[in-house]
Amino acid sequence: MLKLNLQTFATAVQGYNATSGVNSLTAEQHDFFQDEMLERLLPELTWTKFGEKNKNIPKQKGATTSFRRLNSLAVSTTEITEGVTPDGVNLDIVKITTVVKEYGSWTKISEFINMTGYDPLLTETSGLMGENAGESIDIIVRDMLAAGTNVFYANSKVSRSALLPADKITALDILRVRRTMKRNKVKTIRLPNGGDGYVALVHPDVAMDIMQLQEWKDQNTYVNTKNREEGFLGKMYGIYFMEVDNGVKYASGAAGAPAANDAYGTIFLGRGAYGIPDIEGSMKPDIIVHPAGSAGSADPMNQFNTVAWKCAFAVVRLQELAIIRYESGATI
Repeated sequence: MLKLNLQTFATAVQGYNATSGVNSLTAEQHDFFQDEMLERLLPELTWTKFGEKNKNIPKQKGATTSFRRLNSLAVSTTEITEGVTPDGVNLDIVKITTVVKEYGSWTKISEFINMTGYDPLLTETSGLMGENAGESIDIIVRDMLAAGTNVFYANSKVSRSALLPADKITALDILRVRRTMKRNKVKTIRLPNGGDGYVALVHPDVAMDIMQLQEWKDQNTYVNTKNREEGFLGKMYGIYFMEVDNGVKYASGAAGAPAANDAYGTIFLGRGAYGIPDIEGSMKPDIIVHPAGSAGSADPMNQFNTVAWKCAFAVVRLQELAIIRYESGATI
């Protein structure tokens, strides 16, 4: 990370660019703020980890891109007659189109506070913007993944509104989800740690219930403690569980949840479940810092600095069979 002396930085920010007629940041200052932002951004991006990112759009080629999913062919069990060419089969291709959109946020900082305050407020705010960008991007992806219709309910319940705290996640239900993935021929995900498996993204309240299962203890405490490495909560039945702070939670009385208690969604993923295209890396948020005075007549007394982030990407569901939402209650 670039380290910029604060006194040098303060002097540079107040510098006047005679060519443009406004205050401006140097490339070094931009990199400094970008690093501060990314330091708090990177840990927040959990829901984006398992999306397909191979459909980036070149610049100046529009904002629309498409994925093509080839569905499995029917199994051929009829023997070939010698000298006779059998009928061919048609490819079943599904085209999925999506549009990249921009997201971002900004805030204003008084130049007087920045000048008199004890803390390097612009630097701290840049880091805060990184955290905000990470959380915002993650929630956009999370909400898209949680919006499907491929859903299981705990304890054989038939709707979200019927779930009670006692309807907790069970080893048998985890096996049922795994069975459904296998029956639908959903491929496993190749993970950064070298392993292969399905992935489940879990709210902390549900994670607490999972870790109390005897089957969980058997596989992650007594058999293989390495299952907890690489940021995963653990592994059971070939499924890697990852605890996420912003897991899917339906607050009581909202989004169809019971009036008296919360409901939770655990998202199970297989390979090729969703895609996250952008425009030549535009998903990586850019930090935008405008010093006091750069707004011209909009800031006639040079009173305000602004700090912002902006990015552009899309998230699209590619294979419904590879995304299962398991809804349950959790221990209060």
